Amino acid sequence: MRKRKITWFLILAILVCMGLTGCKSSDYRKGVKYQTAGNYEKALEIYKGIEDNKNYKDVNERIKLCEAMLVAINKYDIEKENLEKKNKNLDKLIKDSRDLIAEEKVALDDSLAPALETAISEAKAAKQNVPKMPEKESDILKSVEKMKAVDYSNVITNLSNGKAALEKSIKQYALVDKPSEAYVIECLGKVEHIVNISSVTEDNDPNGNLNKPGGYTATIYYSDDRINLDKSCYGNTVIEQGTDGGGGIEVYTSVEDAEKRRDYLATYDGGILASGTHTVVGTVLVRISNELTASQQQEMEKKVIEALTYVD
Repeated sequence: MRKRKITWFLILAILVCMGLTGCKSSDYRKGVKYQTAGNYEKALEIYKGIEDNKNYKDVNERIKLCEAMLVAINKYDIEKENLEKKNKNLDKLIKDSRDLIAEEKVALDDSLAPALETAISEAKAAKQNVPKMPEKESDILKSVEKMKAVDYSNVITNLSNGKAALEKSIKQYALVDKPSEAYVIECLGKVEHIVNISSVTEDNDPNGNLNKPGGYTATIYYSDDRINLDKSCYGNTVIEQGTDGGGGIEVYTSVEDAEKRRDYLATYDGGILASGTHTVVGTVLVRISNELTASQQQEMEKKVIEALTYVD
């Protein structure tokens, strides 16, 4: 009887051991399945629960592989998020720049819109999409380094500067697109060497073109403190001395009318009737006296245009 009890005890012990071994074997297979499927957290949890390293000698190695993969994936997720933010910011700047161009507003410098289009193309070419996460740890880490190296700073700077330049130029053109007489007088008052500003009326307009079809809507003459005309020949007032006394600003309703007037004045260039320089800015004709030297004319013209188109 005693021998029989011992026998049953041994059988029971063997069955228990076999059951435990079977459980461990099932856990191991589940761990491998999770690892193969890419669920490294679940696989790691199962592997760490297996204490029988003698029968499952590669468990420790699998634990290391899962831990390494989790570290790599975490790095990938971080850089993926960073690159997505970079791309989002770049995409917004590209869209804003394209929308600005699509408005087709006139800019003072007509070369800025094409330049911005070029900057947009360069930005689109520089954009790097988030790579699909590889399966191997070493390849994941390579993708991490590739994403980390993405730097749009130069592209964004060029695009931002191009957009800002075009926005400013659009505002500048608006200032010289049929400006008011009061605005022109205010601007001229800020320019060095300009004194005694006066606008013409229909009664004293020397050319008789004020408010006539194709004529100007305003003409403002000014005197230059570097010019001293013979009043007996040129007259006493700023309007009588006209452009000769310093310069003048003529405002038109269209660019075409301003250019027509410029072209007419150009027919006298180089002759005894030459009246000085004449440059169209928007719908404005900027005229500088022929009594100044060429370099003085250029300098004065630049200052007047800067005053008329000044934007903070």
